[in-house]
Amino acid sequence: MRQKNRFGPCAAALVGLLLLCTTTVAPVGAEETLTIVGGRLLIDETGGTDCTASPGIYMGPYISGTTYRIVVYCEYKDGNDAIGQTAQFRLEGPDGTVDTKSIWDIPIFNNNWEGTLSVDFTPEGPGTYHWELTCSEDSKSASARGDLDIR
Repeated sequence: MRQKNRFGPCAAALVGLLLLCTTTVAPVGAEETLTIVGGRLLIDETGGTDCTASPGIYMGPYISGTTYRIVVYCEYKDGNDAIGQTAQFRLEGPDGTVDTKSIWDIPIFNNNWEGTLSVDFTPEGPGTYHWELTCSEDSKSASARGDLDIR
């Protein structure tokens, strides 16, 4: 018994559809948003309060009209070592745009939190740009500077 190949016309149609989609997704001259990892902020109360700021670095070509979305990952580990304090996460972009998150440490309640802060930045030309990340709780704090180097 011989079987017919039924996938030929379907496969050709699928390839044609994919080609059509890839040519219409990013028209010439369209503005793009490029997401980059801007670093990580951590406030950890599980062994005494500790704040850590780890910056990100991005190096690449300058593409006119591209917006860079700088995303910083944040984590708050509540261990009830700083009861009644406020945990602060802050990201300031190259143009001064700021995103923040504040968490008031409620006594006895587990306030663990994970999330992100983000800012968008569209450079006017090639160069090196910086963003600042900071976190603090009680008397502990940390800060770092991330770099966007586009040439």
